[in-house]
Amino acid sequence: MGDDPYTSETQANTHAPWLTDHPLKVDVTGLRDYAKDMLDQQLDLASRSAHLTHVFDLPVQAWNGMVLGEAAFLRAQMLGNAAELSAYLGNLGQTLYNIGAAAQTVADIYGTADAIGAADLNDVLFAFGDPTAPRPGSLPKNIGQTYDEALLADDQKVAPAPASSADWGPATITYQSEFQSTQTSFDKVTGQTREVVTFNVPGGGTVVTTTIYSDKHEVISTNSTRTTTSYDIRTNTEVDVVDSDGSTTTTTTTYDSSHEVVHEDSSTTTTVDGKTETTGHREVTVDPKTGVRTETTYNAKGEVIDRVVLGPETKGEPGVQTPINKPYDPTQNGALSG
Repeated sequence: MGDDPYTSETQANTHAPWLTDHPLKVDVTGLRDYAKDMLDQQLDLASRSAHLTHVFDLPVQAWNGMVLGEAAFLRAQMLGNAAELSAYLGNLGQTLYNIGAAAQTVADIYGTADAIGAADLNDVLFAFGDPTAPRPGSLPKNIGQTYDEALLADDQKVAPAPASSADWGPATITYQSEFQSTQTSFDKVTGQTREVVTFNVPGGGTVVTTTIYSDKHEVISTNSTRTTTSYDIRTNTEVDVVDSDGSTTTTTTTYDSSHEVVHEDSSTTTTVDGKTETTGHREVTVDPKTGVRTETTYNAKGEVIDRVVLGPETKGEPGVQTPINKPYDPTQNGALSG
């Protein structure tokens, strides 16, 4: 192996005596702002990643049913690439959150101190979860517990299980009446109980109430969603309204005589402190002549944040098709039977 041609550069970049000559300084206010910026970046990445659902849907829609082997391979390849991209963005978002959380932890260690206070590098190691780093004495006792540690400590207030968590066990369903049923699930780690009550309103509509209980059967959280659907046979228009804790999503869909979608309009409004505003809007239009479908999503300001244009759907024959040689095959026409 030859000599390193960049010896002097490597020495200059790795030789940092200033690390020992000068103490590490902490700007608490700057760290807190930085932590907030990292959280904002994670939330922005998560919202933008929602648009990637198209890269999963379109390959399946493009090559559905019986297709050539080359098309099936391309479909699988595109779905695999989409899955890898989604996993990467998920890890990136988690990394942004972890860096922000570490910055916030260092800020919490030094409280209201400013740049004149010297910091210990062990504090940074502790903030990043190094199990060998000692816990700083100045860190408040209620700060510094990871999610896994909270589960092991069975601390329900620090780590409540979300209603959509995959940790819930199999649900037991009981029926109170022909209109109401209850699904009950348990989390063996936290001892919590999830109860989902579904009530079918006579005359139309469904109310789903999800409640999370602690191991002492104290209510941790509750959420209720009401869905109503109406249909106008004169105009072939269906209206779906979903209400969920201050948020209402109304979707109006118009069909043609063949019950194909012609136009769909969906908007979401949120009520906070008595003030109602539109927070999202989605529109689907289908050109009756060309069959081209356009899906457009708008933000609260009415700006386009996502648009997908799909060509007309080609006729397909999902499942096993009749061989094209059947009319000419005597063994399939019964000519050789008997």
